[in-house]
Amino acid sequence: MNHLSIHPARLALAVAAALPGFVFAVPTDSAYRTDVQDSHVEDATSQGINQVNMITCFMTAMRPDALVNKGDYIALVDKNKCDPNARSSSGNSGSNNAGSSAPSYMSAVVNSTRSSNTDPMRVKTWIDQSEKGFNATIYVNISASVAPSSTNPYGVFRLDYCGKGDVGPCMMKGYLDGNATGISYFEIESGGGGGGGGGTNTTALRLTTSGADSGAGALQMSQMGQQIAYDFAYNDTYFRRSDGVSDQCFSRLADDPETAMSVWRYGLYDAVSGDRVNRSSGFPIEYTASNGTAYNGQMGYYGLWLPSEVSGQVANGATVQRVEYAPNQPPTKTPYTLVKADGRLTKYTKRSRTLASTDKIKFNVFVWDATGLYAGAVGNRQYEMYWDDSAGTFKVTGVIECGNSGCQTKDLDAEQSVPASYFASQGGARGWSQSLGGELFIPLAGVTGSVDSASVNVIYREQELVYPANMPATLYCLRECPTATTLASYFAPNSTDPSPFVASTFNNWGPTGDAGVVSYTTDATLAMLNGAGGAVAFTDSSALQSRPQYQWGVRTGRLFTTKSAAQCDPSDATKFCDSKVDELDTYYQWETGPNQWNQFAAVKDSAGAIVEFDAPLQVSYGVPADAQKYGAYAGKAIVLQYGGFGELWGIPGQCVSSLTNDKVSCDTPNSRYVPSFVIPFDEVLGRVNNGSTTYLSKWLDREIRFARKDPSMCSNAGVTLGSALTLPGVSGLNDPSDSASDIYIGSKPVVTDAPRVIHGDVKY
Repeated sequence: MNHLSIHPARLALAVAAALPGFVFAVPTDSAYRTDVQDSHVEDATSQGINQVNMITCFMTAMRPDALVNKGDYIALVDKNKCDPNARSSSGNSGSNNAGSSAPSYMSAVVNSTRSSNTDPMRVKTWIDQSEKGFNATIYVNISASVAPSSTNPYGVFRLDYCGKGDVGPCMMKGYLDGNATGISYFEIESGGGGGGGGGTNTTALRLTTSGADSGAGALQMSQMGQQIAYDFAYNDTYFRRSDGVSDQCFSRLADDPETAMSVWRYGLYDAVSGDRVNRSSGFPIEYTASNGTAYNGQMGYYGLWLPSEVSGQVANGATVQRVEYAPNQPPTKTPYTLVKADGRLTKYTKRSRTLASTDKIKFNVFVWDATGLYAGAVGNRQYEMYWDDSAGTFKVTGVIECGNSGCQTKDLDAEQSVPASYFASQGGARGWSQSLGGELFIPLAGVTGSVDSASVNVIYREQELVYPANMPATLYCLRECPTATTLASYFAPNSTDPSPFVASTFNNWGPTGDAGVVSYTTDATLAMLNGAGGAVAFTDSSALQSRPQYQWGVRTGRLFTTKSAAQCDPSDATKFCDSKVDELDTYYQWETGPNQWNQFAAVKDSAGAIVEFDAPLQVSYGVPADAQKYGAYAGKAIVLQYGGFGELWGIPGQCVSSLTNDKVSCDTPNSRYVPSFVIPFDEVLGRVNNGSTTYLSKWLDREIRFARKDPSMCSNAGVTLGSALTLPGVSGLNDPSDSASDIYIGSKPVVTDAPRVIHGDVKY
């Protein structure tokens, strides 16, 4: 039976970008050639339809089109791939390079039916939404009767939804109606979406079309007491938007040199066959709670994921079932034993490149004492800077300010110069760079004047999770060394301790005597690091939140296995220097906290062997030498990490205004963090390398930001804002959770089978 589909990208003003005519060497039927690429437009009006875009992204990832008349089934959807706010906010602090790249699934029960090819397709869906102890279900009803086409870009469909807790009315309710004349969208949300205060938020959108490439619309939003309204119009060349005060004109042409693009997902492919490069990064699991309820989750390199209502109840030693799929067969389940610890150990392996080769590549450095940094600099801050090879000095570009909502980079009014000698007393510059692979160290001990950047190495690190069997028996620490005792004392109510570390190790940059070296032992059975007072672990999220600088967890300084390796002078066994640890081929760090990326989780098979997953693949990318497209990174080599299909990260970022699309400081209101350039879909310019192995990259999910033009260009092209449109309102609402409604979808069915779909991948 034929199926109908709804394309969420159609909800934005779609832009078609023609690709150049390449001569491909890989087979024409390979995944590199055939994998679908999606483009969508980001504009100030996009925030008005974020919620419905997320829901339609969820619906697409649940694949109701592929399982018509197949009965009730479970689908898992990775909300990180459907939430634009999640992906655009995480990158600014660099967190998307680690555990935050792990999937965060939402579970749903789906039922898709169609009586005949002439009848509408009806999709009934119950989506579980559990966050921070609050449980809700989103009820969704869809009726689709005409598929999108070139003459009817939205098709004919109706989507109604309601989000509600176990009891009470809908806290979020809305609808999306599409037909040949355009789309109507309305949503009302009460209590700020979490059941608490916050008033009522509403969004109303009407978009009328007068052909595939022209139309007009209006958007009104009331968000947290703030009123926002836009009128807009577009043709095949321009897009015009007005809030009643500011009239903006933008080019819709993807080949306009000022049009900006950012990519959120890439795939890597074999450079000869064009096959996808996959990583053994995890597998689906099922966990049955003590009350008999079965929960679907994921076990992988970044640990364990289960729905929040049960994740805190799963203890070390619990049994989980691995779910395996085979084509056209029911899944099989195999029991595994969970190994879980309240911290995790990471191994850092040395790689290096010259300081000269890092010219203009930005990195972050935490500065305790700002004396001599530059006039007006403040200590105990993290700064953004880069090495300016032509000037022979470091340049500071911004200061990173962190709070409960994360970290943002505030650009300095003017770049400030810092001599290399500033870092001499600290042994060198220690920092972090998204584009240099993560942790880095620039040895500058003893520098008094200019440096030869071609002979100074920048040491960066390849990261790897340490499994229990590979944990060193003993580890040593010189700087930022916590113990169970110091953690408990620092996070105790009304504590006046300066840090969660042993006092003598806090901000310890100088030589350390033998008595000041902190030692740890490891427990391979429990996967724990032990020190004075017991296990080095702290998972109280409330206590951590009370100390914003440690809200994401606590990490040790560099840990090393041989004490003598850290001697300041090889002939003096009485003094030890942290700068020597930075130069070792390998060091370790331990972290602990309440989040999955702070903790270790793995499974053991029936023979007692821990299943190990592939770490992200580290690759290098030679940025093309086109300054207009790639800015300061043109011609540079950067380091990227590939965690699996769709998960390539490490491209440097910037912030742009959601109102003008111009580049702005990240602390500017209405700013968004985006990757600053796109790796082109090109067999030559899109190559990345891991040692001698070459792969091809291909962008999969791209946003387009229109190029701003003088308003007269829209007027001269005949793009005029239409007369006031009648916006949809509460009278059009229908409640799929209401038994009295003609679109009632019923109570959520009980489905005990394993998930049939995992974010768009139909398993059986």
